[in-house]
Amino acid sequence: MRLLPRGSVLILLTFCLWLGAMAAEPLRFFAIGDLPYRESELEPLRRLLTQAVGEGTPFIVHLGDIKAGSAPCTDANLHAVATLFRDQPVPVVYTPGDNEWTDCHRAGAGGLDPLARLARVREVFYGDPEVLRRDALGVTHQGPGYPENAFFVHSGVLLVALHVVGSSNGHDRARPRSVAEFEAREEANREFLKRAIQMAEAQGVRALVILIQANPLFERGRGPQGFRGFKDDLIALMGRFSGPVLVLHGDTHRFQHDRPLIDPATGGPFERLVRVEVPGSPTVGGVWITVDPEAPEPFAAAPVYAVSLDALSDGRD
Repeated sequence: MRLLPRGSVLILLTFCLWLGAMAAEPLRFFAIGDLPYRESELEPLRRLLTQAVGEGTPFIVHLGDIKAGSAPCTDANLHAVATLFRDQPVPVVYTPGDNEWTDCHRAGAGGLDPLARLARVREVFYGDPEVLRRDALGVTHQGPGYPENAFFVHSGVLLVALHVVGSSNGHDRARPRSVAEFEAREEANREFLKRAIQMAEAQGVRALVILIQANPLFERGRGPQGFRGFKDDLIALMGRFSGPVLVLHGDTHRFQHDRPLIDPATGGPFERLVRVEVPGSPTVGGVWITVDPEAPEPFAAAPVYAVSLDALSDGRD
């Protein structure tokens, strides 16, 4: 057997130790959502993102709702926010919110076809890869039917963006097309999450971050029909993935950091699953997320606020 020279052994050992240190480095990134709801929030939001980029976020997460629910659903709004994303010097991971499409049937939002608006969201944000530049992160996309769904590994952490939105996830029994779309999307989310976990098991990732728009209303148990399947999928996930899990969302505009998912086997919360909600309009703010599976709190969350604006009459829908 041929032995390596002593100098080569030392170099190899040093390299292995360097790789181990790199693998243990925590992941730190910046997340926002429910912004901008009005034009006056756009410039403070730009400054907030510039600050986050300056502090080293490798990517920006936007958890959906890029306008108020009562504001008109227009292509101009989509393009304005797409331009904001395109202007960032780092990739943007964006998952759509209900205000962008499911709620566009509201009279104040234009009385438009939600599915037509969803098609426009997909075209504007995912049709041009230069808007989000997710490919720089090595993302795996679900495919042309659900281009918003994507997963990637960064610093040993698997991040999965799933299309789960507020307003009961678009489930509206009064609108048969809405129910059909919800059922197809829920199944697509479920299969994509399974695919992501299979990859995680193969690569030995250290932690999992799930990115969605909706607040699934964990405190309401089974809750609305639109969130029951997702909660069931999370419970099943806890039996398949042994590492810490973060559900990161927006929707109800208040910062939260807790453990809200109940284990049906024990009646207590899953200790390994953490929820963080980002703040939203009328507060222009975001949250620094630090993922360190070896830390006592695997998911540290530090909110940052650029400016608080007076609440206006359009509400937090």
